[in-house]
Amino acid sequence: MRRVALRAGLAFVLSLGVGSLSLLADDPKLIKDAAAPSDWSGYVFVSDVIGEVVKADDKSVTLRVTWLEPQQKNGNKNGRPRLSQNNRNFSNPLQRNTGRQNQVQLKEQHHDYELEYLPPSLVRSKSLPPKLDDKGKKVLHTQKEIDELRTPAGATGYAANKSDLVAGTIVEVHLIRDRSISAAKATEDDLRIKYAVILGKAPTPPKDATNAGAKPDDKKKKN
Repeated sequence: MRRVALRAGLAFVLSLGVGSLSLLADDPKLIKDAAAPSDWSGYVFVSDVIGEVVKADDKSVTLRVTWLEPQQKNGNKNGRPRLSQNNRNFSNPLQRNTGRQNQVQLKEQHHDYELEYLPPSLVRSKSLPPKLDDKGKKVLHTQKEIDELRTPAGATGYAANKSDLVAGTIVEVHLIRDRSISAAKATEDDLRIKYAVILGKAPTPPKDATNAGAKPDDKKKKN
């Protein structure tokens, strides 16, 4: 009898546990807490840069960055800027820097960079992505959906997919490198994407975006 009572009590406790788990799953706050952020302790921040997607897949992104360089009187071209220098003189295609033209003569130079993902890398959207019903009409998100899109904790913006990075997408890329590589020995090839944050879409995609054989900074490409 005692064994039967113990088994019955254990079954009752387990049934309560299952019920509690179902309640936890319905709580948006607890769902958000359950989506633990990735461990980035093995990496260090290098820089962030804004550019236009030329092409992308599930392994890497070819990003076209528009740099603002002083006009050279001798006609020499400025060198290719290094992303690791955290140079801030790049142009946001969504916000043209018209106010600088009166201060100094600047020339736009385009350079392409092929940047690879890490397994925990994320594509995010700066603004809440639209939600459409079965008729294609925009509808409001529920608070639960918004909370889920904001996960994991600590990640910027809202969840997006790598497939969202089509040619012409304007993104802010957060770059990191392995902590075991010193800054003195690090090269551009050591840079990896932590976040690619979607800011918007260019009115017209890059002309060579459909050229699958194009290489970053192709010498034949006109600047």
